[in-house]
Amino acid sequence: VKYLGGLIRIQYVLVYPDQNDVVLAGPAEGWKVNAEGTVVGITTGQPVIQLDDLLIALRTVRSARNGGISCSIDPTQEGYQKLTTLLQNQRRTPSNVNISALEAQMKEAFGPQQIKLDGVPTTSHMARVLVAADYRMKRLAMNLDKSPVKGLPSYVEMIQNRGSQATNVNPRWWLACNYEPLAKSDDNLAWELRGQGVKTLTEDDVIGDDGSIKRTGKANAAAQKWANTMTEKYEELAAQDTIFAELRNVMDLCVVAAVIDEHELLNQAGCSLPLLTGEQSDLVTFSWYAPRTVPPKCSFLKTRGGWVVTASGGVQIASFQVASEFEVDNSVKQIHSQ
Repeated sequence: VKYLGGLIRIQYVLVYPDQNDVVLAGPAEGWKVNAEGTVVGITTGQPVIQLDDLLIALRTVRSARNGGISCSIDPTQEGYQKLTTLLQNQRRTPSNVNISALEAQMKEAFGPQQIKLDGVPTTSHMARVLVAADYRMKRLAMNLDKSPVKGLPSYVEMIQNRGSQATNVNPRWWLACNYEPLAKSDDNLAWELRGQGVKTLTEDDVIGDDGSIKRTGKANAAAQKWANTMTEKYEELAAQDTIFAELRNVMDLCVVAAVIDEHELLNQAGCSLPLLTGEQSDLVTFSWYAPRTVPPKCSFLKTRGGWVVTASGGVQIASFQVASEFEVDNSVKQIHSQ
C-alpha cells in the first residue's frame, strides 16, 4: 500500500460504477532501496509512486485549482543589492583581481537563497521532491554538477564563448507540466495520460540596482536553447537521476487528482474516500523537515560585458490546465474492459 503496488507511472484513470471504484493503472514492478536511499523498481531502477504523494495530491486539489502547486528557490532582494554594490565597486578597481577571492565575496554578499512553496504542505514528501528537483536542475544549468547524459551541457558552458551580455539580465528556469491532450472514452469511464510529463521553461529577469527583480517575458537565445535541450533530454535524465523521475511521478499524481475532481469521477463511481481525501483525516502523512533556505551555490561567469549570475528557478504544476485539455478516443475502452 505504501508504494501503491510498485507503480512507476500512472497511465490510466479508470472508473467502475458497478464496483464503486476508481482505478489507477500503469506499469509496475517489485521494488528495492537503491544506493541513494530511494525506493525504486527492481527492473527499471525508476522510483515507485508513494501513497503519501497520492494523499497530498488528493488533499491539495482545491489549492491546485485556485493557484497551482509551485516551488521556487531565489536570492533575496537584499542579496541581489549587496551583490550589485560589490560588482560596481569591483569595476572601479584594476582588472587583475583574484577571481577565486572575488567569487567568495560574491557568494557571501548574495547570502542564502530562500525556498518558497505554494499549494502543498512544506513538511510533505512531495514538497521535498519539488525542492530537490529544482535545486538539481539549477546545479546542472550552472555547471556545479556534470550532466549524467550526453548532449546536455550546462548553460554556463554554452555562453562561455559568447560575446558580451547585459550584466543586469539573468536567466531563470523552471520545470512545468508537459502533457499532450488527455484521451478519454465517450462515457467518461476511461482516461489516459499522454506525453512526457515535464518540460523546462525559461525567462530573463532584469535586476535593478536596489535588488528588485522585473520579469521580462522574454528569454535570451542561449537560455532558451538550454531549456529546450533539457526538455529533449528529460527521458534520459530521469533514467539516470531519480529525482527527475520522482518529479514526474508527482506531476502525474497532481494531474490525476485534478482529473478526478474536475470531471467528478468519484461521484460517477459512487465512491466516497474521506480517509484519503480529507485534510483532517486520521490517515496522516509522514512529516519531514521543511527546507527553508539553501546556501548560495550559484555560478558567476565572467564575460566581456561583466558578470553573469545564474541562480533562480522553480517548479510549477498547473494540473487543472492539463485536466481541462482532452479528446475523445475510444481505444482506451479496451484498457477499461481489460
